[in-house]
Amino acid sequence: MGCGASRSLTYKAEVENIWDEVQRTLEPKKHKNTGDLVVRRSGWKTIRIFVSSTFKDFHMEREVLIKQVFPDLRQWCESRRLHLVECDLRWGVPKDSTSEETLRTCLGEIDRCYQDNTFPFFLNMTSERCGWIPNQGEVPENVAKEYRWVNGLSLTEMEIMHGAYRKDNPNTLIAIRESDFLKDMPEEIKRENFIDADPIAPEKLKILKMMLKDRFKGERLFKYKCKYNGLDDESGKVVLEGLDGSFSTKVIDFFKKRIAVQYPLENTQLDIYEQEREAHESFMKNRSAIVLGRNDILQTMKDFVTGTAIDVPLVLLGGPGMGKSSIMARAADEAVVQAEQNKIPGGGEHGWHIFYHFVGAIPGSTDLEKMLRRFLKEMKICTDSNMPKDYESAAQLVSGVLSNKNTRPVIIIIDAVNQFDDEKQANLLSWLPRSNLSAHIRVILSMINDTPPHKILNDRLKMPTEVEVTPLDMESRQEIVSEMLGRYNKKLDAQQNLKLLSKESSQNPLWLSIACEELRVYGDFSTVTEKIEELADGLLELLAQVLSRFEQENGGDLLVATLSLLEASNNGLLETELLMILGEEEKLMMPEDYDEMSPKDKDGKYNGMMLSAAKWAVVYRALRPFLRPFGDSGEGRLDFYHRSLSKAVRRKYFLQDDDSDDALCKNIYHWWHSKLANYFQFVQNVDRKVEEYPYQLIKINDKERLCKCLTEWPIFDRLYSEEFSSKLLYYWRKAGGYDTMKDCYIKSLKDLEDLGTTREELALRYEHITRILVQAGLYEPARNLLETLVSIEDDELGARPERMVEVYALCAELWDEIAKMHEFISRDNIKDLRPAIDFGRKSAALRETLEGDVHKYKFAIIMMNLAFNLNVWSDCGGDSTLSPTAAVDEGKEKIEQAISVFKEMDDLGREAEANMTKAILYPRESDEQLEFYQIALEQCQQAYGDNCKLMTRLVSNIGIYYEDSGDYQTAYDYFKRWHEVSVEVFGENHPKTIIAGKCLDEPLYRRIKASREEQ
Repeated sequence: MGCGASRSLTYKAEVENIWDEVQRTLEPKKHKNTGDLVVRRSGWKTIRIFVSSTFKDFHMEREVLIKQVFPDLRQWCESRRLHLVECDLRWGVPKDSTSEETLRTCLGEIDRCYQDNTFPFFLNMTSERCGWIPNQGEVPENVAKEYRWVNGLSLTEMEIMHGAYRKDNPNTLIAIRESDFLKDMPEEIKRENFIDADPIAPEKLKILKMMLKDRFKGERLFKYKCKYNGLDDESGKVVLEGLDGSFSTKVIDFFKKRIAVQYPLENTQLDIYEQEREAHESFMKNRSAIVLGRNDILQTMKDFVTGTAIDVPLVLLGGPGMGKSSIMARAADEAVVQAEQNKIPGGGEHGWHIFYHFVGAIPGSTDLEKMLRRFLKEMKICTDSNMPKDYESAAQLVSGVLSNKNTRPVIIIIDAVNQFDDEKQANLLSWLPRSNLSAHIRVILSMINDTPPHKILNDRLKMPTEVEVTPLDMESRQEIVSEMLGRYNKKLDAQQNLKLLSKESSQNPLWLSIACEELRVYGDFSTVTEKIEELADGLLELLAQVLSRFEQENGGDLLVATLSLLEASNNGLLETELLMILGEEEKLMMPEDYDEMSPKDKDGKYNGMMLSAAKWAVVYRALRPFLRPFGDSGEGRLDFYHRSLSKAVRRKYFLQDDDSDDALCKNIYHWWHSKLANYFQFVQNVDRKVEEYPYQLIKINDKERLCKCLTEWPIFDRLYSEEFSSKLLYYWRKAGGYDTMKDCYIKSLKDLEDLGTTREELALRYEHITRILVQAGLYEPARNLLETLVSIEDDELGARPERMVEVYALCAELWDEIAKMHEFISRDNIKDLRPAIDFGRKSAALRETLEGDVHKYKFAIIMMNLAFNLNVWSDCGGDSTLSPTAAVDEGKEKIEQAISVFKEMDDLGREAEANMTKAILYPRESDEQLEFYQIALEQCQQAYGDNCKLMTRLVSNIGIYYEDSGDYQTAYDYFKRWHEVSVEVFGENHPKTIIAGKCLDEPLYRRIKASREEQ
């Protein structure tokens, strides 16, 4: 036997001795079913996956993990309320680290995995290299003792021992790469990067693989093949093919299975409001993780929350990317914890409720009306059945709630108020009382300086408390870099830190976080310094740089189209919608000769071919960190997570800049909006069609298709509201106005008749269109349609009670609106009051015979309206058919019936309104009138607070009472309060507020005001 063979035997014996020592350090299983560990949890949990391998030979696999596998796993984890952190130490150990620092960095990270997950989620990749084998002198005694170091093991082997082998960790996955790929690799590259030069390596690897196969059986170990495909042109790194399937799929599937076993998904059904709250909670947890250098601001916010006698909101101000959302998320998270531990004073019996909303964080979060409804539901003010049907009603109710001393203590935290939908900008803060916030209400808002909401707040008499978010100081920047990279065990040396933080934009937290993310996914530690130098110094410039990299690496035109379509969408796009539009790759990008003014093909259906999953995966993985939602809402809606990204996309791909070609910019916008309009024209999902199609048609000014869209009955049904169809009427104003609407709907009704639609359905359509015309103030055409409706229901369909009750109610509503057109009460009102009263009586008589709470509630409403109209009839002098006295007596009878129903249904607000109507029925200046006004006032304050729509009517009526009595001083007090409440509820420029102001402007009340000011 030659000396080579003899030495090989010596290596074998040496390695076997090492493994004998390893076996003596194994830990016995404490439980038979260790692999079935199940962790029950509430809230979010962090999952850590430790990646173990030698570095140079597994560069390609680590790239696949960091850019493909982990993004997919992270998305899946977030749908299960889990945060995924991958522990990839490619350049986590700086070159100047000592042996002890290197060992503690690697093994200490595994300790963190044990701490967080009981059993680490551990991935090892092994091939033909052992890596660094520290000698006995390089392993400090304290490290050897703490980790039971086995002399002769490589660092990678010790990672396996500590993280997987000794405890027979069920969450271990061993990936062994077969060596076939080496036969096609040049010898120089093979020797330098893929074959270990240490002579003991072959024997160590042979026994290591054998021991791993014996320890980790079944799905915990797999082998995979790949092919050598030369060197990358830019990086010079080896390219290996075939990792997408054999390697990446197995890794994803294994960890999904193990995570699902250890952290099972709690299968509970949530309503839409609870789903929204969970999605906001997901965003809150994600964004509050790292908030450094903002301790003073957070302390100010904490003092505000725990303070007393606070009656104005706190406003956090700062430019884009300054970290306002992270600060708001941390403040919300801390407030939740404090409230749960009863550490916020003044919570009373039920404690503080924390309501948080992050505008732009999840689909639909820019809809202010939707947010107000969620608030009312969370506060248990409303149920689904009595929820306000339009923004104005919701805003007025919330304003009343926030000024009501009986409201449960609540802290309201709303981030990015300036990002609410543009159409609500004029009344953006009408829900927030202008003064007199209840003592147990705290409101914290964030916004960009000098935006509309900031100006609105500053125009108020009581200005908010403002806190400015200033640029980060150097110490805070260093903390952020250390924390963000340290989460993945990466670290910059002093020179690299200086280069990064010397950039002016590093004062901006968003710039800094994007820069750190760019460095985190950068795989070559040897050129990190050059990478730092290349980072653009400017937020939008850095985002443009990142997007350019994405284009090169992740899909080219497909990525550009995805970004452009998301920017052009109304509220983001479903993944399936994107895939369908992107599927027409040959028609995707705008031709050079495109002109928005030229004729377009408006009826071309999409071919139904979706973009391939493989192509989409490349695009999606790149964009995933920049897209919302953070939690999975279940529908797969995609949109930008920050407005700065939206702005960067507009600048880069829509050429929206000061120096851009305006005509070209318009053409680009028109192209992408047209793409979406043409797609949604044929979408069968009515909810999505309603959300996007009218919006896109307005953007391209296609009034013809917009009219056609709004006359499609499924679209109409989604936009129609019996109370007030605000969105539908808004779209018609954009489509040509209410007269156009009237003509289109009358034609639609005729088309239904021509098609032979059943008379039942036709009657229902006539009712709905009549209501829309009434809501639009088109009373004459509404009367004409109503006559036809009455004829169909009465003459053809047998006057069905359940339908006639609605028809009569509609008739009463129409004539009531016509009667209100008179500026003064006079005999002229009689002719319009007569049908309003007659139809109201008919509706009430029928409603009383029908069962169910809805009919009972509507019965009480019609009785209250009847009582009011009967009082007006009396004031007009009545006629031979109904005297003033008889009208008042009938009104009192009807109002008592209404009050009885509202009491039975425990609706204090409506009962207050009914008592106000009851007061009106008594003679002016009578004690009874004042008595019921005061009862109504007290009930109104208890139900809605001081600032609500009903309060404006009450205080004006009480003012009139004292004016009639000659007590002008008290009348002035009530008229002054009328104006103040009107300002709070309606805004300063609302017609009703102007009327209240004119009352105070009368000479008598101007003199009273001047006299009081002199005193």
